[in-house]
Amino acid sequence: MVEREHSIHLPFRAIKILETPDVENVYAIAIGVDGELCRLDHGLNPIEEHARPFPMSIHQAIIVGNVLIATWIDRELLLARMGCMPLDQPFKEGVERGDLRTARELEHAIMPQGATWAHVLDAEPLAMTNMGDGFAFVLWNRGVYGFDANGVERWRAPPPEWPNLSHLPMSQETVQLLETRNTIEVWSRAGGCLRLSKADGSQIGKAHFELEGALSDVYGTELQRILVLSDGRFYQYKSGSRVMDVTTKGPIQHAFCHEDSTWVLSGWREEIAVQESDVNIIKHNEVVVQHFFKDEQLWMLTNDGVLSHSFLTE
Repeated sequence: MVEREHSIHLPFRAIKILETPDVENVYAIAIGVDGELCRLDHGLNPIEEHARPFPMSIHQAIIVGNVLIATWIDRELLLARMGCMPLDQPFKEGVERGDLRTARELEHAIMPQGATWAHVLDAEPLAMTNMGDGFAFVLWNRGVYGFDANGVERWRAPPPEWPNLSHLPMSQETVQLLETRNTIEVWSRAGGCLRLSKADGSQIGKAHFELEGALSDVYGTELQRILVLSDGRFYQYKSGSRVMDVTTKGPIQHAFCHEDSTWVLSGWREEIAVQESDVNIIKHNEVVVQHFFKDEQLWMLTNDGVLSHSFLTE
């Protein structure tokens, strides 16, 4: 195990750091396990007090230009929202969770505080991704949607289906969307992949990847994919061919490719780096939930809300 130096303690347990290159004087947004939001400066310190605009956990979140697009879900109350939060101003504190119980009618629906636009969702959002200057998302049993950053629908496609995989468990469940240069990839838990046009949502291709387990996430570059299984095993593909099969201690939380050559994965109490055929693993006391590069330094976020330098580059 390793001890951490150069650490920054965030004011809550964070699950994601989203960089904001188009927002002046704001380096990133920190997202907490209970829906907290906080703007960070270039030293990764909070700019102001954090806030919780809506009393639900944030399910998906992406940065589109100078706004945050997010979905909120409360499975106990069977409620879901999608909204757009401006990033050039502090986040605002929203209502308490108890207020949602008394505002069940659609016309009285409470929205995230400070949102420039927001929608009540009548189905669970399964996945979301950037799409040029807009975004795409999947709603369970409703379809795939392409929106602009103002919340206006550009196109919609039917619910994703993989008939040839129907004999496999949870084969029709979407787990991830991935933007490529010309398409949006829709990935099934059984390894099916549909390619949709970014222009109009029409289907332009499909594929199936053989898996020894259930797919939980997909990360990619133009020529590479990392397919992550729910038990922590992952496959690396290059130009459609599997080149690596790695078993880890537990679920993978995040992955990204640095300079199109090295994959960095945030594992279950471990950091993992994959370069060509080499795999480097460093164990930790905490669960590593994300990595990101800043000023030529690899940083990691752990589930206790601490940002610190990664030991993969030391």
